[in-house]
Amino acid sequence: MSNQAAWIPSKGARLEVKESPLTKPAPGEVLIKNHVIALNPIDNKIQDLGIVVQTYPFVLGFEVAGEVVEVGEGVTRFKKGDRVVGLAVALRNQNVAHAAYQLFTICIERATAHIPDGIPYANAAVLPIGLATAAAGIYEPNYLAQPAPGQSVGDASSAKKSILIWGGSSVVGISAIQLAAASGWTIVSTASPKNHELVRSLGATHVFDYSDPDVVAKILKAVEGTTLIGVYDAISDPTTSVKSAEVVHASGGGKLIATTSGGYERSGAVLLGDVARTEPPVWIGVWREFLEERLKDGKFKAKPEPIIVEGGLEKIQEALDLLKKGVSAAKVVVKL
Repeated sequence: MSNQAAWIPSKGARLEVKESPLTKPAPGEVLIKNHVIALNPIDNKIQDLGIVVQTYPFVLGFEVAGEVVEVGEGVTRFKKGDRVVGLAVALRNQNVAHAAYQLFTICIERATAHIPDGIPYANAAVLPIGLATAAAGIYEPNYLAQPAPGQSVGDASSAKKSILIWGGSSVVGISAIQLAAASGWTIVSTASPKNHELVRSLGATHVFDYSDPDVVAKILKAVEGTTLIGVYDAISDPTTSVKSAEVVHASGGGKLIATTSGGYERSGAVLLGDVARTEPPVWIGVWREFLEERLKDGKFKAKPEPIIVEGGLEKIQEALDLLKKGVSAAKVVVKL
């Protein structure tokens, strides 16, 4: 086997497809032959601004879906030929073997999950970064610090809890809603009217138009009689941050989690840092104890819908250009 990758040669440069090392998986890792690679807006920022990348040339990308070709020592959950989806962490460990934009990617076993036969690779590939980010914000002790999926279901207090997820049709919002629904909370969310049906189908109890001038008052009315455990701002622009803070203040206080507050280094630290640390973080259990079973029984939906760009590694730059123009309730993926 040989490997190729879409390399970024320098800050702000266009991607170039060239040969890349093919590395054997270390203990606790799996080597994946990628079928689909998913793109994220942070990829555009990293390419343009050079943040996080320490040495060039480098390979970017966080999300892959494909088949296992080799497993490292101690890995028993996976075998050769398994269909999997994985979170790539090259920007944490600065090791291009762990990057997504290539034919073969090494993923950490505990951030990899089986894909049920009925779910195409393109749909599975939309999940990793949104799921991991949502789970970190909800379960990690320094954030909302809520019980892991399943632990609070059936608890009488669960139904009395509520959460506001601002941007319910975003990649992070979609996963956050589904995680919150698994815990039985009242879920209030915002989205453009065209995406209300999608957000409700994921488990949102109430959905409001984010552009409604009375949206804060409507949200507060919806959470009356519940304990608001916090606000998860999955958009985190100046407008949403102000309105999210208004909700927290008017409801008597609580935690406000923002996906991009403080820049990439700060918002990504809990996500990528926790993947790499020796002791498994709280949210990592989402992959093993929750995601696989929920995908299999259909209770967790592989959303948003993928916008598929055909043509392999050579099309990743074109796909990044498409993503930069903006997409709604969808995710750009490249099929290899």
